[in-house]
Amino acid sequence: MRRRRATLDPMDLDPMDLDQLDRILARVCDVIDTEAGDWGATKAALEREYSGEDLDMAADYSLTLLIVYAEPGGPAFVRGMRDRRRRLVPAAPAGAPGRGFLGRRPA
Repeated sequence: MRRRRATLDPMDLDPMDLDQLDRILARVCDVIDTEAGDWGATKAALEREYSGEDLDMAADYSLTLLIVYAEPGGPAFVRGMRDRRRRLVPAAPAGAPGRGFLGRRPA
């Protein structure tokens, strides 16, 4: 009997990458909550904090979460998601890899 060929590539994600994605998600939730779901203000705040691939990921997260925020019960859902991410991943110390210019970007 012939073996079937694998159709999916194994995921090569480093656990640090997943931690960074969780930090980005938590920060996007913070920004959306702070800006009360304002699309333009959220986009501007994220563009000031992130660049490159991190900005792309933050933009993807924000698009989805802004839609959720506009729904009934959305603000509570976004705050709950932020709080769950904060418990999963402790904040990285200032100057840690992936913290941006001079290590000042919030976790």
